[in-house]
Amino acid sequence: MEKFKSYYDNLNPEIKAYFKILSPVFPRFLIPFIETDTMVRLKDISYFCGMDYSNQKFYNFKYYLSALDHSISTALMIWGRTSDEKMTLAALFHDAGSPALRHTIDYLNNDHVNQESTEIDLNVFLTKDKVLMSLFKTHRIKLENIANFKKYPLVDNKRPKLCADRLDGIFLTSLVWAKNIEIEEIKYIYDNIIIKKNESNEDEFSFIDLFVADRVVELNYIIDELTHSDEDYILMSLLAEIIKVLIKKVIITYDDLFILTDNEIFKIINNSLNISEINYLYQAFITLDNHLSFIKKPIKKRIIDPLVLGIRYSNH
Repeated sequence: MEKFKSYYDNLNPEIKAYFKILSPVFPRFLIPFIETDTMVRLKDISYFCGMDYSNQKFYNFKYYLSALDHSISTALMIWGRTSDEKMTLAALFHDAGSPALRHTIDYLNNDHVNQESTEIDLNVFLTKDKVLMSLFKTHRIKLENIANFKKYPLVDNKRPKLCADRLDGIFLTSLVWAKNIEIEEIKYIYDNIIIKKNESNEDEFSFIDLFVADRVVELNYIIDELTHSDEDYILMSLLAEIIKVLIKKVIITYDDLFILTDNEIFKIINNSLNISEINYLYQAFITLDNHLSFIKKPIKKRIIDPLVLGIRYSNH
């Protein structure tokens, strides 16, 4: 438990409080899985796609938030509402194959709309972690029941529906980036959530109170505005261009992105500033040089239409 203890001891107190809202008792069975190399790597991958290293006049994040934080809170949300071990583990590993810099690599791949180009086959990716595979064997868990997380609509479903991954993203982004919500309000909203069958007869998170749904839709709208801002588009595009140059000059390979962490990528960038093209892009990335122009492509629209007592919000 040393790796988990080290991670948890250094966790921001607000995120610790958030974890306890989702599940007052931390499920101990998760800890050995969190301590695998696959999950520990996510501790050094920013939830905000490497933008922690950019111009903080625009982002000014409240504190560092990792992809591991998001993975754990998504799992705790599932556990807190279902007590289903397999579904909870599927939630924990749903982003296990994330590349360094996360959705910045979707920009690199010209996948601005869906932002799914970096979703790899977890059935293959997870088998590389021998400790993890041993844990699955010990617990008599079939890999496909964890890796195929989209089979659980409470973990992941199509927009505009609401799932744990999406709701957790709204909470965390509002808390750390938009800074327009407090822990107490998150608890109030979370306590207003039940599970109902949707129009496809799938389980889906539903609000009890229409006014609570109003608030979550509002929070999501603000996040959508942030991710559609010129600043966010330019900075994500600049970092994607830097990675493109690193790959073109064979300093890294595309596959390295799924092994390295954000910290390691930025060490490589800093060691490559003698290359004029990288230096130029990097200086723009850290200074937010608005003289740089990008032809703005359509970007992922983060819309939600949640259930309110089993009825779509838009139908109320």
